[in-house]
Amino acid sequence: MRLIFAVLFSLSSALAQWNVKTPPGIELSLRLIDPHPYHEGELIRAEAAFPTRVPGQYTMPEQWQYAGFVLEPPQGCGSFASPCFQTFSPWMETRDPTFHLGEAANPVALALNNYLPRLRPGRYKAAVLGHKLVLTAKGPMGSTYGYEDPPQYAISNTIEIEVVPATEAWIRKTIAESEAILRGPQPVTGQNYERRREAADRIRFLDVPASWGASLALLPAETYSLLRGLAATRQPARVCALMQAAIARPSQRVSSEYLYAMGSLCGRAKTPVPPAQAAAALAASLARKQPEPKTTAFAALMQRVQQVRGDNPPQPDPDWLPAVKNEFIKAYPTLDAQEKRSLLGLYTSTLRSPDMIPLLEAAMDAWKPGDYYEAPREALLNLYSIDPARAQARIRAELAREKTWLDPSELEMLPPAAARVTDDALIAALAAAQRPGGWNPELRMTAIAKYASPKALPRIQAVFESQQDQCQPLLMAYFLRVDPGYADRVFHPQPWDMHAPAPPCAARYFEGTPPLAMGPPLERYMVAYLVHPDARLKIAAAKSLGRYGSAAAAAPLWEAFHYFHDYWKGKEPELTKIGYPFLELELRNALARGTHWLTNEADLRLIESLCISGQCRYETAQDLPAWRTPLTIQVSSNGHGFRAQVAQYYGIQSMEALEEKLGQFPKGTQFILAGGGQALVQVRKYAAERGLIVLDRR
Repeated sequence: MRLIFAVLFSLSSALAQWNVKTPPGIELSLRLIDPHPYHEGELIRAEAAFPTRVPGQYTMPEQWQYAGFVLEPPQGCGSFASPCFQTFSPWMETRDPTFHLGEAANPVALALNNYLPRLRPGRYKAAVLGHKLVLTAKGPMGSTYGYEDPPQYAISNTIEIEVVPATEAWIRKTIAESEAILRGPQPVTGQNYERRREAADRIRFLDVPASWGASLALLPAETYSLLRGLAATRQPARVCALMQAAIARPSQRVSSEYLYAMGSLCGRAKTPVPPAQAAAALAASLARKQPEPKTTAFAALMQRVQQVRGDNPPQPDPDWLPAVKNEFIKAYPTLDAQEKRSLLGLYTSTLRSPDMIPLLEAAMDAWKPGDYYEAPREALLNLYSIDPARAQARIRAELAREKTWLDPSELEMLPPAAARVTDDALIAALAAAQRPGGWNPELRMTAIAKYASPKALPRIQAVFESQQDQCQPLLMAYFLRVDPGYADRVFHPQPWDMHAPAPPCAARYFEGTPPLAMGPPLERYMVAYLVHPDARLKIAAAKSLGRYGSAAAAAPLWEAFHYFHDYWKGKEPELTKIGYPFLELELRNALARGTHWLTNEADLRLIESLCISGQCRYETAQDLPAWRTPLTIQVSSNGHGFRAQVAQYYGIQSMEALEEKLGQFPKGTQFILAGGGQALVQVRKYAAERGLIVLDRR
């Protein structure tokens, strides 16, 4: 009798939790898609709908946030005190909604299996719970919300779920139907993509030996769904052993994601498999792998090398690396074009081995007009990382060709001293490029700007003056380098009138010429037009002065910023309405992050005090913490290039640029170094020579 009373009391208490009073106007709903008795482990599809934002209204006094699912009877979770939430997994996909109420489109389709525990045979009730958030702070980059106190909830309607035992016949049928979809043609419509995802979900939620084997065999189809199912298994020891054994199988695709999922799973099973051991097993199986699994393994093994080198401290390269490199070189001719490009870049950037040079040159040689440019351009960059002189020879050879994949940006790898190209060749190449059917005149003009000698001045003046388009920012870079007086006459043929429309070529010169050449005539031109009424022109001038202007450009930029403040003070709503904050931001950024001068903490605080727009204040507030002492020098130098940051100056792309910026700091400034590699040694040496102090990390 006492037991019956206790059960009835427990049931009545559980049912009472569903009596949440939902505020008027807040409607949450939940419905099953195709309701029927569900087999244990079967995909349970549902739709949820909830309040949405008013279109165009991004800040609201209150919002409703997903607060979990309630479930009756609870299964470890599901009570009002402990609702069921989606279990975090590294394999979560963006299509798994997290229910920030008011942000998602209605209705939202979902798999209840992602949120509820595995349901044993029986009958259940479920509903979705909402938790009220209220606006606590509003800023230029967004708003902050917090839970209302006391808390307020909303609850959807109740759905009923019936779960029945899963028979062997039903499991086999479900797997077979899903396999047929996943092995079928690649989808071309959104509906077919969703059909494949559902097929993968039907397999992964089964969590039985037959579904484990099917998941491994189907990879890489729907990789994240299938690996997510394996990683979430209720029998981690068995699946761990299965995945380990499958690594050596010739037909098994073993990716980095596979190894990660296996490592996580085996750790949960209390039988951890060290990553080095798993990678070694994969490397040992490489020669026996079938072509497609071998391609997958090539990528996984090189990514493993990158991880090892990225450890802190870096670890020695694996013993298997030379054999894997040789196997890759041997297999490379058999790869398709896309695989060649992606794997060659990965192997070259990681290994930096001269053995890769023939493959890189073959990728460049294979190009013909009509092909995409990405493969040879990427090959050139990788060749430069291994053998700069050989890459420069290739650039010279491409400049001699009438039709080439070479891009103007790649000429950065060929300094004038190494160009060894004649004026005759440069001018003839431009003439050919500008004839009907010509090829890439921008490349030819850039080459003239960088490499043509002063002796060619009369001929290039004639070329410039014969152009149908009077605006030639690339050729103007040549004149700035060779004959600044001529450039000044082009920029300043008559007195500048700040009350008249700007000269037609001004914006193009402000934007297109400085990356190639910056001299006093162009700087004076841009400084003069900082006071012109044309905001777009002033934005272009501020951008280029900040990046390429001399230290003398800082003073007129400060004057322009002060003038902006004085003019717009007290008129922020009007400023926002007409879009002028963009000009304020460009002036701010030019001052705060200029290349050739230093803006210190006091300067940043002055900028902050002069800002009119909230965005300007926000950007400056983001810069100020970088001046906490000691300052940090962050350096990253690897196969992907050089990147550095010091104080608020980020995006520094060469050691020379970093040294220039460090040279602007007063002697005695204290820094700490972050990052790794040989570049840190060079930074320490330069800092010592400049009287800067580099402290050991605390």
